[in-house]
Amino acid sequence: MPNMIGNMKFQNDITFQQAWNYGGPLMWALAFFSVLALTVVIYLWFAQRRAAFVKYGIERMKRSKDPAAEGARIAERAYAAVDWLSDIATIAPLVGLLGTVLGMFQAFGGIATDVTAGAKPVVLAEGVSKAIVTTIFGLAVAIPSLFMHAIFRRRAQKAVAALEERADDFFVQA
Repeated sequence: MPNMIGNMKFQNDITFQQAWNYGGPLMWALAFFSVLALTVVIYLWFAQRRAAFVKYGIERMKRSKDPAAEGARIAERAYAAVDWLSDIATIAPLVGLLGTVLGMFQAFGGIATDVTAGAKPVVLAEGVSKAIVTTIFGLAVAIPSLFMHAIFRRRAQKAVAALEERADDFFVQA
């Protein structure tokens, strides 16, 4: 089986490595955001398990002087953790767009300084196609991040609702 990263071909026969090189330094920022998004997803997968979340919340509320305020803090932290995915989904395409703008600037700047290159539309097309790579990767990070944000937001709502129900049962009886 070939190396999937290095030999992956895009529709116009560009390898992943070539696309990475076309994207330039902003590809590292997009890689960081993709790793961060994956880390947040893994964290949320475990942190939002309903039974563990409710048990943790009830224990915290028992030790608190103001259980209602502690419950509100727990819910706020649950929602704030999910918002990281929304932030990544917002920032990643902007980084990709920045890469595209910088690439377009470079492509047109090269043509402006070299009159002989300006006569060749192929030179411009190549520069533009290189520039768009960062937008593609920015969207490739943003779309799954936003999708996972929607899933984990709903999961957090259900976990908080379960905590509220259990807290009502526990503190009304106590």
